[in-house]
Amino acid sequence: MSGPARPPDVRFALAAEALPAGRQTLVMLDACGRCVGSLVFRVCHPCGYGYIDSVAVATHWQGQGLGRHALHTALDAAVGHTWATSRQSAEGRRFFAAMADETETAFTPGGALCPHMTRDAGPPGPFGTRATLLPKADTTG
Repeated sequence: MSGPARPPDVRFALAAEALPAGRQTLVMLDACGRCVGSLVFRVCHPCGYGYIDSVAVATHWQGQGLGRHALHTALDAAVGHTWATSRQSAEGRRFFAAMADETETAFTPGGALCPHMTRDAGPPGPFGTRATLLPKADTTG
């Protein structure tokens, strides 16, 4: 599964809680460093489980593959895991249905968290406990 291309003027930064299976926030930054979207997710390797808390892209940035690229990035961190999402809006259902077809991964809406995932901690800030600026993706394919 290859990740999608994205506009060259958007960068992704990953901030993660230090806890095992804690929340990770993939922040989408425009050329000026402003947040234009985010994907909040959790991965538990011992349980082989991933959970999407939320995905959001600013209205004027939608339709450019940013959410799609963010989801591919999360899936790349947990190949072969079972995935679930929080409850989905109508727009979210369309997005996750398209992504399920593309990635051959089911995204069960309203799924439960595994025992290693915490609900009480809020998502880390864009540059929380650990943050990594990810390299730009190849935008040719």
